[in-house]
Formats: sequence, C-alpha cells, structure tokens
Amino acid sequence: MIGRLRQLDWHGLGRIGLCFAVAQAGALTFLALGWPLPWFLGAMAACLIAAVARVPIERPQALGIPMRIVLGVAIGTAFTPALLARAGGMALSLALLVPWTLAIIAAGIPYFSRVAGFDRATALFCAVPGGIADMVTLAQDAGADSRTVTLVQSTRILAIMILLPAWVSVHDGLAVGGSSFARRLHLVDLRLVDAAILLAIGYLGWRAASAVRLVGAAIVGPMLLSAAAHATGLTGAQVPFEVMTVAQLTVGAMLGAQFRGLTWRELVRPVGLGLVFSFGLIAVTLAVVTGVAALTGFRPTAVLLAFAPGGQVELNLLAFLLNLDVAYVALHHLARLAIVMFTTQLLVRRLGK
Repeated sequence: MIGRLRQLDWHGLGRIGLCFAVAQAGALTFLALGWPLPWFLGAMAACLIAAVARVPIERPQALGIPMRIVLGVAIGTAFTPALLARAGGMALSLALLVPWTLAIIAAGIPYFSRVAGFDRATALFCAVPGGIADMVTLAQDAGADSRTVTLVQSTRILAIMILLPAWVSVHDGLAVGGSSFARRLHLVDLRLVDAAILLAIGYLGWRAASAVRLVGAAIVGPMLLSAAAHATGLTGAQVPFEVMTVAQLTVGAMLGAQFRGLTWRELVRPVGLGLVFSFGLIAVTLAVVTGVAALTGFRPTAVLLAFAPGGQVELNLLAFLLNLDVAYVALHHLARLAIVMFTTQLLVRRLGK
C-alpha cells in the first residue's frame, strides 16, 4: 500500500487540484457578474489566463471522456415528445434554418482559411456555428488546432450573448433580467433506475459511435442515443444539475489549461479574427430575421433568438426571461445542432480524402 502511494504523481495531482481551484474561481466570478455559461466559460477563461501566465496547472485528462459523455447525454434530453409535437407548425421556419446554417459555414470556411490562413480542418471548425465543447471535441478528433478553435468559438458565443440582450433592450424595449429558472433536478432527487438508464445511454452511445468511428464519439454517440430515447418517450430521465455543473467545469478547465505555453501575442489574433466574424454574423442575422419573420409570422425577437448562432443554453434561457416562445427557440437550436453535426461529419470525411 505504501509502495503504491509512493508511485502516485503527487506533483501532478497538485497541479490538477490547482487547475480545478482556478476553474472554480473563474466560474464563481462569471456567476457573480451574470455572464453567460459561468461553469463552462468562466472555468475555461480562468484556466486560459492562468495557463498563459505560466501558472503550474495541469489538465484532468482522465475525466475527459466521462465528462463529455455527460454533456452528450444532457443535450439529448432536450428532445422531448412535447417539443417535437409542435414541429409541424414550425416547418417553414425550420426549413429556412437549413440554408442559413449552411450559408454560415460556407462563408466562414474561406474567411478562416484564406483571410486568417488557418488549415482546412481548423477553418472548418472555426466556421461551424456549434457549441464550444462539441466543436472543440470534434476538432481534436479531426486533427485541427483545438486551441484556435476554442478561442474563435468562445469569442463568437460571448460576442453574441453580450450584443443580443443589448439589442432587444434598445430595439424592442424588453428588459433582460430576473431570477426565474426552470426547475432543476438535483442529485438527491435522482432515482436509481433513472441513473442506471442515463449511465447505459452514455456508455452504449459512446461505444457505438466509437465502433463506427464517428468524429467526437464521446459527445455525438450519447447525444444521438439520448435524443432517440427521450423523443420517443422511452425515458424522461434528466441529468442532475450538480453532475452537469461538474461536467461543464471539468471540460472548461481542460480546454483552458491546454493553452499552457501560449503567448499573449498568439492569443490576440484568433480572438480578433473571431470578433470580426461574429460582428459580420450578427449584422447578416438581423437582415435574415426580418425576412423569416415576414414569411412565417413568428415574432421577430423570437426568430432572432432562434436563428442567432450563439449558445443553445443561453439563448433558450434568454427567451424564457423575455417571455418569448421558448419551444420555438429551443427546437430551432436543436435542429441547428443536428444540421451542424451531420454537416461536420460529411466535411470531415471529405477533408480526410
């Protein structure tokens, strides 16, 4: 027993512990300031700054796959029968979302490859309007520069989440704020049978996706299996709030800590390129929203939140706080996620040829 204890890398464990401490400090700071995705972006931002400042932190590599599986399962739980039942009335709007999402990718790839000078794989994952965690995971599996992808994707989401609330406040006169949140499932309330179902979905989804060599298998596989199980009503099990918090904190810490050795000069360029792309996206989105609202009859503000290429969680929460059509916004972001995942898989396979 003593021999095993001596074999442990205590210095490594200490650096991992410091990484989590830094991540938690960043998350709490974001939480106090009311900034988006505190447990994820806050953790990532704090670890990124610590890494660039040469603080001796280390990524918790062993937790990477389990935490990504958790996020994949959680994303899939949003595909409920009640949500999908309304899809028929949103058919035109959802159909218009397809060319809009593809147009973003088509415009972004040449911008990041020709203007920014990134390689093809990195340009692809910088351009795709997906979530940070899933896009960075896919980028790592595809051999892209995950550091650059993380910076560009984070910049896009932060820019959109800062500018959109300001826009609806000024343009529509809607107050953005409040403390209302959907009821959360806590760990103590999770039934053992539901825990077993979620664990099975996560593990089987990951193994199946790995077997067919899907890019980002740890997120994509569990997400697809979870979506199928929840959309068909086979289960209504939800991932507890505490587990989601730990998963976001861990993945955020891992993404931020990977920047150890990066210089401030190397940091500024991807962020600047990401801001230019984000401002262009927001300007074009406003024009597209006007046309979609006129064709479909949905409220322009709801269409804006549904078509904005920002973070799914944050935009859904913003719709809730503004008392808009949350189901409309949520279904469009789920559809965008599906379009992004499918398109990315096809493009990655083409890049490999």
